[in-house]
Amino acid sequence: MKNQTISTIALTAALTFAPLASAQNPRFRVLHNFAAYGSSTDGVIPYGPLILDSKGNLYGVTIDGGAGQCSDYGCGIVFELSLENGGWRERILHSFAGGNDGSAPSGSLVLDAKSNLYATLLGNSSVNVSGVFELTPASRGWTNTSLYNGYSGPGLISDAQGKLYGSIGPGDYSGAGAIGELSPGSAGWDYTQLYSFCPQQNGCPDGFLLNVPPTWDAKGNLWGVTTEGGISTSPCFTEKGCGVIFEMTRTGSGAWAYHVMHHFAASIYDGQWPYGSLVRDSAGNFYGSTWLGGFYNHGTVFKFSRSNGKWKETILYDFPTCTEGCMVEGTLALDSAGNLYGTAAGGINSCAGFSCGVVFKLAPQANGRYKYSVLADFSESTGGVQPFYGVILDGKGNLFGVTSSFGKYGGGTAFEITP
Repeated sequence: MKNQTISTIALTAALTFAPLASAQNPRFRVLHNFAAYGSSTDGVIPYGPLILDSKGNLYGVTIDGGAGQCSDYGCGIVFELSLENGGWRERILHSFAGGNDGSAPSGSLVLDAKSNLYATLLGNSSVNVSGVFELTPASRGWTNTSLYNGYSGPGLISDAQGKLYGSIGPGDYSGAGAIGELSPGSAGWDYTQLYSFCPQQNGCPDGFLLNVPPTWDAKGNLWGVTTEGGISTSPCFTEKGCGVIFEMTRTGSGAWAYHVMHHFAASIYDGQWPYGSLVRDSAGNFYGSTWLGGFYNHGTVFKFSRSNGKWKETILYDFPTCTEGCMVEGTLALDSAGNLYGTAAGGINSCAGFSCGVVFKLAPQANGRYKYSVLADFSESTGGVQPFYGVILDGKGNLFGVTSSFGKYGGGTAFEITP
């Protein structure tokens, strides 16, 4: 393992806050309201971020709903949202049926050059185990093919050769999990275990629980975060560990080596529990967020960059109060001007005992600090609540995301925020 560098934490508590913007703001609109439980064949509860194709179409998954019968609800769907005549139209590309067809899709989809879609399944213990599937467009709809049966997800990434990477496989230690690769071949898809996480009960100093897919750097190395493992003593709040940043590099033999680059909770002001993938800029810096930790223990947004031959973490923003957002969930979005966008819990509205959530922006300033503003503050009556999975950007700077609850019918929404 490479030696972990000691992080330098730059606290930026004295930031300037912009006024809160309401979800009633004209820049915000709902593109689709997902159905209530059992009311239709539409999906219920979006369970991963949206992705965007070159034509401006959006794709995503819901964990419940659809025409299938899994437990008391449906088995989930894969959907497409397309702009038609000034409005957005939903097409259900596949409604899972359970059993061999699979159930409960989750995480980020992958779209290849041939318009095939790939994603992971959580499964349902009564009808199907988890796995990886492929949806292929055909003249009479989409064909669902199982590529891997077993522990997977949530979410995947791909490389230029069409190989898929993510949390795939049970690992060597009774379901501790692994980072795996699926590669297409003449006889189907081949699985290769790249790294096996250690058992959680052993403290797992190298990290545990890969909740989001890794990210590529410019050299073809994989970078990612685990939510747990790593430091499991104070200042970490839990003996399960507060997570790590890792890098995976190819060895001379073609295998992969796993390196811990940073342990979260490295100081009393460091972040704890990252819940989103790392995002890389053109200079090779990474950006991410944590659910807890920081100066106020409400979570952080951080930068991980190389300086004088060493990797260093810098805290860009500490969430001071949940009223303006806190506890970031989902992957950040980064635009060409260096602005960061994300989703978090908190906000000015209370939703039946839990927070409704916000979409926020962090804009870099000339003094090196970041200005925080709230672009949307969700409520039960407008736009849905709980935007757990981050936002994505199109070429015009429009933001797209999903909420996991409420909306017109109660099953969540897909939304857009225009600049």
